[in-house]
Amino acid sequence: MAAIADLCVMVVEDSAVQRRHALDLLGNIGVRQLLEAENGRHALTVLSGAGRPDVIVTDLEMPDMDGVELIRHIAEKRLAAALVVVSSRETTLLATVETMAQEHGLLVLGIVQKPLSYDNLAQLLGRFRHEAVSEGFRGGDDAPKFTANDIREGLAGNQLVLHYQPKVTTHSGVMRGVEALVRWQHPTLGLVPPAQFLPVAEEFGVMDELTDWVVDAALKQLRDWHARGLTITVAVNLSAKSLANQDLADRIAAATSRIGIEPKYLLLEITETAVMSDLALSLGTLARLRLKGFGLSIDDFGTGFSSMQQLSRIPFTELKIDRSLVHGASEKPHLHVLLQSTIEMGKKLHLTTVAEGVENASDWQLVRLLGCDVGQGYYASRPLPGDQLAAWLKQGTQHLRPSRPA
Repeated sequence: MAAIADLCVMVVEDSAVQRRHALDLLGNIGVRQLLEAENGRHALTVLSGAGRPDVIVTDLEMPDMDGVELIRHIAEKRLAAALVVVSSRETTLLATVETMAQEHGLLVLGIVQKPLSYDNLAQLLGRFRHEAVSEGFRGGDDAPKFTANDIREGLAGNQLVLHYQPKVTTHSGVMRGVEALVRWQHPTLGLVPPAQFLPVAEEFGVMDELTDWVVDAALKQLRDWHARGLTITVAVNLSAKSLANQDLADRIAAATSRIGIEPKYLLLEITETAVMSDLALSLGTLARLRLKGFGLSIDDFGTGFSSMQQLSRIPFTELKIDRSLVHGASEKPHLHVLLQSTIEMGKKLHLTTVAEGVENASDWQLVRLLGCDVGQGYYASRPLPGDQLAAWLKQGTQHLRPSRPA
C-alpha cells in the first residue's frame, strides 16, 4: 500500500490564498508530490506535461473552465483515479456533482465544504490509500489485463482468497455477520482487487466456476467459525450471469449440505441491475433460493430507479442501503431525509436494514440514531482475511459499542 508521501496530489483553485492553504495542508500531512492550477483549463495544461496524479482536489466555481467541466475531462482522459471536490455551494448541487463524477467512473473521496481542514483532508487521503487499492481504482492503461484462461488458472492454482468485512449491529456493536469479498493473490502481481478480474469472468463465462468457488470457500470458513462458537452469517454476492443459470439454487443447496451449514446462515446479495438482466430466469432462481431457506439481500439499494418495484416482487430478507445515501448524510439534509425514509420503509417491510459506507463516527452515530439495524464500512472494519477476524473481535469493536451512562 502506498504511503502518503508517495501520493501525487493536484489542487485546482482560482483563489491564490485558498490554493496555498490547501497546498500547505497537504505538505503538513506528508504529501511530497504537489501540482497546482488556477482553473480547469490551466489544470489540463499542467497535466499534459506532468503526468497523472493520484488525487485531484478541485473547486467548482472557477473562471474559464469550471470544476464540473474539468471533472468530465478528468474522467474521459483518465487524468486521475480519485477526486475531492471543495466548494461552499448548496448540498443538493454538490450531491449532483458527486453522482456525475461516480457515473464517469471516478472514485469520489469526498465532497467538502470550504474551508479545507487538516483532519478532513488527511482522512480523505487515508481513504484513498485503503479503498483505491482494495477496490481496484487503479484504472487507466496501467491496470493489468486478464483473460478467462488466466482466471481459470488462478482458480486451479488456489490463488483466489476471500476477505470478510464485518456487519455490526448498531444498537450493541456486536458482529452479526460478514460479507465475503474475493481477491486474487496473483503470483507476480500481488493482491489483485475484484474490479480488475470480475468483469472478465462475467463477460467470458467464468462466473459460474468463480461463484461456486466463493460459496464453497465462504461456507468452509463459516463451518470453522461455527465450530469455535462464532455463530454468524456470511453474505456472498451473486452476478447477473449466475442468477440466469437455472441450476444455481441446486448448486448452492448442494454445497451447504455437503459442507454442513444450514441455509439460514448464508445470505445471497443481489443488485437490482443483476435481476433486470434476465428478469424471468432471475426471479425463478431467487424464488427457489428463498424456498430452500437462504436469505436474500437487495444490494446497493437507492441507486436504481425501480428499486421499489423489486422490493414488491422479490422475497428479500435484507435491505442494504447504498453508501451514496449513508456516508456524509449527517452533514447533508437531503441525504439525511432519504436515509431516514429508506430505513423506515425497510422496517415497515420487516427487512433487516444494513447501512453500507459507514466510514466515520458521524455516519455511525446517525445510522444508530435512525434505527438502522446493521452498519458496514471502514469505521467498523476494512475487509479482513478470515484468520484475522478473531483478533479484530477482541480489540476492534470498542468504539462501536454504546457508551455506558456514568
